[in-house]
Amino acid sequence: MKMAECFQKGLLKRTSPDMENALRSLELSKSNIEDATENMSIHRYRVVAILSYTAMFHASRAILFKDGIKERSHECIPVYLKEKYPELEILANILDSYRRFRHDAIYGLDFAIDEKEANAAMDSAKEFSEKIRNFIK
Repeated sequence: MKMAECFQKGLLKRTSPDMENALRSLELSKSNIEDATENMSIHRYRVVAILSYTAMFHASRAILFKDGIKERSHECIPVYLKEKYPELEILANILDSYRRFRHDAIYGLDFAIDEKEANAAMDSAKEFSEKIRNFIK
């Protein structure tokens, strides 16, 4: 899907830029990483994966809030990032990969994740969130 199609289908909508919500979204990203860390300590690896994606999602939304974009589809966020900010293509690809991973974690009947994969997800979320925080500031 292309960004134009996301707007055409109403999956992305233009609104007023909102730096306050952008910063709140970054804080929510940080909070999800803290929750993932706590769940790692009790071996809740599926929860760690979901929270790691959620942290990346909220960090990404910070850019959308800053730009005055409302999302109605997780799928369109990486599309927007890639097309609007080509320098964020690698991060957008990571987000999209974990978006699919999260979908499997929530809906898959045979989904299993081990400690190594959970750690990788959490590390990706930390790095992702930090890079987005630095990008916005």
